[in-house]
Amino acid sequence: MRIRALCSLAVVTTFTLGATAIAKEPGWCATYRNGGNNCGFNTYEQCMAAVSGVGGFCNRSPYAEREKPAEREAEPKTKRKEKEKEEVKERVAPKPVPPPAAAQPVVQPPVAVQPPAQTQQPANNFQTARALILSGKYEAGIAAMKSLGYDDHPDIASSIGFAYAKLGNAGEARNWYNKALAADPNHMSTLVYSGALYVAQGDLAKARGDLERIKALCGAAACSESQVLEGQIAAKNR
Repeated sequence: MRIRALCSLAVVTTFTLGATAIAKEPGWCATYRNGGNNCGFNTYEQCMAAVSGVGGFCNRSPYAEREKPAEREAEPKTKRKEKEKEEVKERVAPKPVPPPAAAQPVVQPPVAVQPPAQTQQPANNFQTARALILSGKYEAGIAAMKSLGYDDHPDIASSIGFAYAKLGNAGEARNWYNKALAADPNHMSTLVYSGALYVAQGDLAKARGDLERIKALCGAAACSESQVLEGQIAAKNR
């Protein structure tokens, strides 16, 4: 009889110790920054205190006894019924209809504006008149130059004088050269034409005067205009 009592006491003691061990099963694991783990913490505060010095984080231990469904606190019946009513209302309540989108205004594409037709430039422009003179059509070139209406312009007056010189009308050529130099005393092409006309007339002194003016305009560097007139003067002296 005494032996049976001692056995019963041992069973009760073992069960009690086992229950205490289960109740005290650690519930938190620390994962340290250096890679180590420690699942021996009963509370979250103990775990965080352990990792706060070395760095890391805490998770629930996978070995901790989970909460049994039977031990959960049941929701009151009234709260459960209210919750069910709210779910029914949400299911049967009509879905809000979004307002219709505002009609976008119809934007008409811009009408392409046709550019005005370009006016035809007159055929008797300066370049055309100049081309006539350089091609040997001196009389047509003179007429085209005069039709421009800018006889006092040095370029036009010089071109007309050059055409007259080619036609052998030295007096008319000189008049137009003088008109060009009156508008621009440093007009380079007119000085070359004027010097060449003096050379043709045998007046080398005046030709050299035009040459000196050309050299002054060219400066220290030699220019083609001075070389042309200088060559004409040298050829006349031979």
